[in-house]
Amino acid sequence: MMKNRDPKDIQRAAKVFKALSHPGRLEIACRLAEESTTQTALVQSMGLPQSSVARLLAPLRDLELVKGERQGQEVRLSVGDEIIGFLVESVCNWIHGGNKELKEGGTN
Repeated sequence: MMKNRDPKDIQRAAKVFKALSHPGRLEIACRLAEESTTQTALVQSMGLPQSSVARLLAPLRDLELVKGERQGQEVRLSVGDEIIGFLVESVCNWIHGGNKELKEGGTN
C-alpha cells in the first residue's frame, strides 16, 4: 500500500496526522466533516474564546485541511479536501461507534 512513496509525501502525511492529533483541532475537523460552518459558530458551539479557535484553525488552514469562503461579513469554513473529510469522519465515527479501548484512554 505504501510502496514507492516519495519521502515528501510521507512527511506531508505525518504533518497532517500531527495537526489532527490535537483534540481541539480534531474536534474542529470532525465538525467540519459533518457540515460547513462559520468561525463564530465554532466559537459558540465549542465554548472557547475566539482567539483559541483561531489558533486551533491556523495549522489546519496552513496544511489546507480547512478552507474558508467569504460570505458577506463571515467566512464559511469547510474541510479542504474530500479525502480529509472522509478520513476525519471515519475516525470520529469509529471512536463514537464503540472502540472501548480508545474511549477508556488505552493506547495499545
